[in-house]
Amino acid sequence: MSLSPHFSLFIGTAGWSYPDWEGAVYPARCSGADKLRAVAECLDCVEVDSSFYRPPTARVTANWARLTSDRPQFRFLAKAWQRFTHQRDTTWSPAERDLFLDGLAPLRERLDALLFQFPWSFRNEPRNLDWLARIAEQFAGWPVAVEVRHDSWTPEFFRERQLIYCNVDQPQLSHCLGPTEIATSATGYFRLHGRNAKNWFREETVYGARYDYLYAENELDELLARMRRVAAKTQRTFAVFNNHKDAKAFANALQLKVRAQPEVVTRAPAALLATFPKLRGAVAAAGAEQLPLV
Repeated sequence: MSLSPHFSLFIGTAGWSYPDWEGAVYPARCSGADKLRAVAECLDCVEVDSSFYRPPTARVTANWARLTSDRPQFRFLAKAWQRFTHQRDTTWSPAERDLFLDGLAPLRERLDALLFQFPWSFRNEPRNLDWLARIAEQFAGWPVAVEVRHDSWTPEFFRERQLIYCNVDQPQLSHCLGPTEIATSATGYFRLHGRNAKNWFREETVYGARYDYLYAENELDELLARMRRVAAKTQRTFAVFNNHKDAKAFANALQLKVRAQPEVVTRAPAALLATFPKLRGAVAAAGAEQLPLV
């Protein structure tokens, strides 16, 4: 990936294995290896989503590194196990921490952020500040990033601890943290969840409904302006799209790449052009596009 030395922005998606991406990003029933390679061929980075649900094994993460070894500039980010962010009745044990970190060790050289994503209910209050302080201490040496969603939070604590502050884009509902462009370390981070206000606080009874949102071009322009200002203050900035329903995250990531990296040929899975025809003319098809029969 060729990037301007004055604007180092890495663009990717949250996760790479979704059933509704089959036939659009990669062929139906393809292997997990092929799914990761399809993402690495077109994007700059990817956020590991599965690590939120269970600690990965070193064998699996070593395989991810091997599968993308031909693209050494492709970067990884990883969500922290939910034991550290959502199961807060008791403190995690040293064994649980070591289990998680040992699994990520093969990716360490290409891992730019270990993301601790907290829910909207996690608010700026003493017990939660203590929880974050414990994370900063026990994960020292790792690139710790923190996502909070409640508007009670301010960046001072993150700046003092040199934690990566995650700027979120989310629906503007009651006490939801609004748009920010904050840098508290040498790494900038944006997570783009979409703006589906109708489904944001609803129980997820329909797969992906909360993240069913396609950013419009003017919204991408506004986001890119914020990213540029953060990138000007950091060594690297990451923009991760989490609006994954029906591969909207992948399409938006490509649209942002075209804007942010006009000197680079942006490649797109050929099948994606049928679903998102606006990409035609702006990107190069990776593979043969299936033309209509009539």
